Amino acid sequence: MSKLQVLENKKLKLVNVFTKELRGIQIEDVEKEIKKFINFLEISQIQTRGPLITKKAGTTVHDNGDITIDYDIMVQTMKKMPNNGSFRFHETISVENCVYIHFEGTNDELNYAHNKLNLHLWENDLVESGDEYMVHLSLNNNWLEVDIFKPVER
Repeated sequence: MSKLQVLENKKLKLVNVFTKELRGIQIEDVEKEIKKFINFLEISQIQTRGPLITKKAGTTVHDNGDITIDYDIMVQTMKKMPNNGSFRFHETISVENCVYIHFEGTNDELNYAHNKLNLHLWENDLVESGDEYMVHLSLNNNWLEVDIFKPVER
């Protein structure tokens, strides 16, 4: 049996979602922004449930060769939160008709999961929406466990 199995028609449903929206951010700044978000949650004593979720919502290649992305960092909270600046609150986020893969391995091996998803999309003539959600289940040293959801058009 394959280490990585792609499943279709999966649904991602999140409730009480507190989101930090990052627009036009340099790829190399994403990790720093995630750490800042986690620190903000701890300092603000925001009660969360479940793991960190990230959403890549688009990539832009600029005329000068720079690459920026639109990226959201999310957590599910125990209660409703106010919208404030680049922070948004959504009572529910429901993403249907996704291809899905569960990955466990090192950060360096994560590209295998992305490649397998992309190959599955190509082999099955599926058209992705452009969004990608990653549910970060665990991270211990360099070992990680993530669920990846890519919505596809019907």
